[in-house]
Amino acid sequence: MDKSRLAVIVYKRTGFPLEEEDPAFVLVELNRLVLEGLLDEAAQRLAERLDSLPERIRSSGTALAAEVASQGVQRVVEMLVESRGAIAAETEQAQVRIADHIAKLSEPLTREVAAAVRAAQTLSRGGAVRARWMLAGAVIGVLSFLYGIVLGAYGLLRPGAGG
Repeated sequence: MDKSRLAVIVYKRTGFPLEEEDPAFVLVELNRLVLEGLLDEAAQRLAERLDSLPERIRSSGTALAAEVASQGVQRVVEMLVESRGAIAAETEQAQVRIADHIAKLSEPLTREVAAAVRAAQTLSRGGAVRARWMLAGAVIGVLSFLYGIVLGAYGLLRPGAGG
C-alpha cells in the first residue's frame, strides 16, 4: 500500500493532511486484514457449497428421470389397455361378419342336403343305402366346405400365417 499516494488522495477529498506514520493508516491496514479474513471465509463457504452442487444436480436429475420414466411407463400401460379394447371390439365384429357370411354361404348347401334327404327317402330299399352314402358324402362335403371357409377367413390356410 502506497501511503504517500493515499495521503494525497485523502487530502484532496477531505482537506485533512496525513503523514505516512499517521495512526489512520494502521486502522486502514487493520480493516484490510479483517476484510481479507472475511473474504477468505466467504470464499471457503462458497467453495463448499459449490463442491456439493454437482451431487445435488445429479441427484435431482436422477429423481427427475425416475419420475419421467414412471409417467412414461404409465402412459404405455394406458395405451396397451386402449389397444386391447380396440382389438377385442374389432375381433368381435370380425367374428360376427364371419358367422353371417358362413350362414349366407351355407343356405344353398343346406337346401341341397335337404333335397338329397328327400330324394333318399323316396328311393327304394336298395337305393336307400346308396342314398344314405350319398347323403353322408354330401354332409361331409358341406362340412369340409364350411371348415375351409372358416380357416380361410382366419387366415389359417395361407403359408406362413398363424393365429
